[in-house]
Amino acid sequence: MRSPASLLRPLLAATAGVLLLAGCGSSGADTPSASPSASSAAGEEPVVEGDTCAQLREAGANGASFGPVQAALPKVDLIAAIEEKLTPLQQSDPAADVAAEWSTAQSYLEQYLVAAQAAPDGGTVTDATLFNPGSEVTDAQDALTDWWFATCA
Repeated sequence: MRSPASLLRPLLAATAGVLLLAGCGSSGADTPSASPSASSAAGEEPVVEGDTCAQLREAGANGASFGPVQAALPKVDLIAAIEEKLTPLQQSDPAADVAAEWSTAQSYLEQYLVAAQAAPDGGTVTDATLFNPGSEVTDAQDALTDWWFATCA
């Protein structure tokens, strides 16, 4: 059996390569998606894909966790629906092959949650860009759903 350190070396090399390539096209401005995850910032080893699936499951994720949020819900139900999808993303480290989509979906859900919390009691979110987010978000949701079923299910 190979040691955990020997299994992580190729992952670290691949991650470094991805980060290097991602940095080549940047304008030099800091972007939220380029920041390290909390575990990486703390100096811990990066999470391998299998661990991402385990983290997601522990946080309550399932096959429906990455799809759209039902928009026509009262405030309290909408907040619960958004949190059900957002919590697994916030409590897990993204797999490298879906990190961009993860960031897109998480940012969208965070914005949607803020709007839902600001809605009047018994009201709904009326911002069309949140309940009908467009192809960037829906493509990210689709990619995460496909990844979940290909990798974790």
